[in-house]
Amino acid sequence: MDAIKSIDTWLDTKKAPVWMDIIRIILGLFIVYKGYEFTSNFEMFTKDVGSIGVAFMAAHLAHYIIFVHLVGGILLALGTFTRSMCILNLPILVGAVIFNYSHFNTVEKMGLPVAIIVLIMLILIMIYGAGKYSLNAIKKNRAKK
Repeated sequence: MDAIKSIDTWLDTKKAPVWMDIIRIILGLFIVYKGYEFTSNFEMFTKDVGSIGVAFMAAHLAHYIIFVHLVGGILLALGTFTRSMCILNLPILVGAVIFNYSHFNTVEKMGLPVAIIVLIMLILIMIYGAGKYSLNAIKKNRAKK
């Protein structure tokens, strides 16, 4: 428990620059967009998820991915539960990098570069946190008063 507190304290000392807030908001909105895109093409998305060898769990996994993208993207854009949403999205993005590398390594799709960029941005936001312009910062400022 002390290790978690010390890691959390260390992460809180890392002050995010303002441009990280802009990236967090844009990334959150992009993740929501991808969740909506997966929802609108659910049958094809489920088929793609099933092609990686988990056909019996494809629909459940697809629902999890869509839920985490929609809810996590909104919370990420707002800047609340930021690190938790990054942690929930990390396995999805690692899977997307692996999946896109093995299945869709084409220039037309652009899936692999986008997945890598989003993964890197999620890791950076997880390290730096919500930032100055977030609901977390508003909550902390109100608690100090």
